[in-house]
Amino acid sequence: MSGIVPTTNLRAGSKVLEALSRTAALQRRCLSTSQFRQATHVIKFSKTKDPKLNELLTTIRDKIILPSYLPLDQQKKMYNAKYKQALETDPIILTIDGEELRFGYRDRLTELPNTKKSFKQAVDAMAAAKDFQNLPKLLEGVTQHAARKLDPSFYSMVVRKAGKNGDIQLILDAVRNVKRTGLKLDHSITINELLVLIQKAAIDEDWQLRALELALKRTQTVLDLLEGEPRHAPSRARGPEIRSFPFYRDPQFLAMRLHLAAALAIKQSGGKGTKERVVKYTEELLRLWPGKAGLLDLQPAEAYKYEFEMGYMLDRNVYLWAAAPVLNGLKLAAEVVEPELAKQLLKRARKVEEEAKAALEATADTGRGVMLYKQIFEEQTFHKTLKPKTEKVGEEAEKVEKVESAS
Repeated sequence: MSGIVPTTNLRAGSKVLEALSRTAALQRRCLSTSQFRQATHVIKFSKTKDPKLNELLTTIRDKIILPSYLPLDQQKKMYNAKYKQALETDPIILTIDGEELRFGYRDRLTELPNTKKSFKQAVDAMAAAKDFQNLPKLLEGVTQHAARKLDPSFYSMVVRKAGKNGDIQLILDAVRNVKRTGLKLDHSITINELLVLIQKAAIDEDWQLRALELALKRTQTVLDLLEGEPRHAPSRARGPEIRSFPFYRDPQFLAMRLHLAAALAIKQSGGKGTKERVVKYTEELLRLWPGKAGLLDLQPAEAYKYEFEMGYMLDRNVYLWAAAPVLNGLKLAAEVVEPELAKQLLKRARKVEEEAKAALEATADTGRGVMLYKQIFEEQTFHKTLKPKTEKVGEEAEKVEKVESAS
């Protein structure tokens, strides 16, 4: 009968349609996933007044960070051209904390931005305080969620940029929460950057007691983290240890703590406990720092072959950035402790001063290292008022050294 479809064919057609429907649904399930992740949260950046920065952060979030929330098999499909057409009509869907995320096909070569370049551009674009509030989230998203590895120059850049903007506490919070942010103090270059910035913050405040106390507290926090937080220890993957000291016992860093403690003791006119603290720090430093060693003699020559180990100190301007507070710390502490300890401090100070003067003579640079050195030793009045006494103790120490050398 024309125009009439037998019921058997209808049933057969129904089964075919049902099978096709099941297949399509299965394909969609293979490509899409909708689930809540209670153990994590979606990285969300705060809007800033800089459209360029907002665009950079949005690109990093959408193209680098968010795909990392997908299971690995879904990530592979998203970058596989074989699924391009299917993903156009049926994108991968992932719901986290109530936010629905959709992912279509992406070409790795043309649509995936360079992580390091994008990260640097975003940090460079940060200027206002509100901009820097996005920094911990940027670190977390890139290093922890997207699992991208950044070399130490990026971490020292982050510390330098935030510190220059006065956001030292933000950095301290980030290194304290290293498990979440990934901001590690596992290279000398990053630690040095942070500790000198802490020193400079107090110096810029004209050595006020409040600023010195805060700087000393922050310095001790860094040393405690270096000693107690395993994530700040150098990775074993870097090969055998080529440093003479663990970071928390490095004389270069301990001298910065001594610098602040000595300045506080002098400002407080030897107040209760301040002198005892300087003596304690001095004795600890002298046990670690060989008497005939300058700052550059503290680590083996092998360490200076690698930029992020100690090689960064061979840059004269960078050397002065590190050496200025160290040298001042040795001299100020000599004003607080007894003559015998003072002589030992000034013996080391002379070696550092020789290195510093050589660095000054060899560079025409007016970078921040030179500026900090001049700020401490030429522009500030703090040390000038102590000069006569320091010179007297130094002369006595020099006589002793000449006798010891002759014998």
